[in-house]
Amino acid sequence: MNKNLFSLLIAFALTLTGCLAAAPGNSIELEQLQQQNQLLSEQLLAAQEQINTLSTQIADLENASEPLEPVEFSFEALAAEILPLLQSQDFAALAPFIHPELGVRISPYGYVNVETDLVFSREEVAAFGSNQQVYLWGVQAGSGMDITLTIAEYWPEYVTSQTPTQAWSLLLDPTRKASNTIDNFAEVYPDGHYVEYFQPGTEEYGYLDWQSLRLGFQQSGDGAYYLMAIIHDEWTP
Repeated sequence: MNKNLFSLLIAFALTLTGCLAAAPGNSIELEQLQQQNQLLSEQLLAAQEQINTLSTQIADLENASEPLEPVEFSFEALAAEILPLLQSQDFAALAPFIHPELGVRISPYGYVNVETDLVFSREEVAAFGSNQQVYLWGVQAGSGMDITLTIAEYWPEYVTSQTPTQAWSLLLDPTRKASNTIDNFAEVYPDGHYVEYFQPGTEEYGYLDWQSLRLGFQQSGDGAYYLMAIIHDEWTP
């Protein structure tokens, strides 16, 4: 585009030169040539302005094409996207975060039981909202009674149960969680990573009413990390 405008500029200059070199025969011709000269001068100025504008646009595009700084990935940021979906039970929005190959294993306690803890695919998770089936999720700590609940019943009890006055916060200091449950996450998920949310409990119960929610992630074949574990934990007798 700049070359074309430059050629046009030269053509205008040559035309202008030719006009100036011509010897007019009378005053009428002289006036006409002066008008043409004025017009050519205005066109030259307009062409120069267009060249300047295009040069600025090219410079802006060159600056914009510089490589962007990569966005740093963090499991905390990924978990922060998922937690509100768990709390609102927006299962359609949650489903794309589920591991496409492993699905998601849901554990009612901190010890992951690969024999009894249920595993759901992302398609099954997407349909949780209309799923009325009663599942056996495991056994209650202490009483040993079966945990037989629908998803709608299980969710507020073992996923997003929350002390009313306490919000979930990241558990940065594991010693705050006085758990007597064996932590076998690394054994079950040797390639996994997790983020843990925590509610410290209340003074009324000696802080034994604490709860935690652990979200486990593992890399998929496409290179991205997906949710493959939802683990509830609490103090158990």
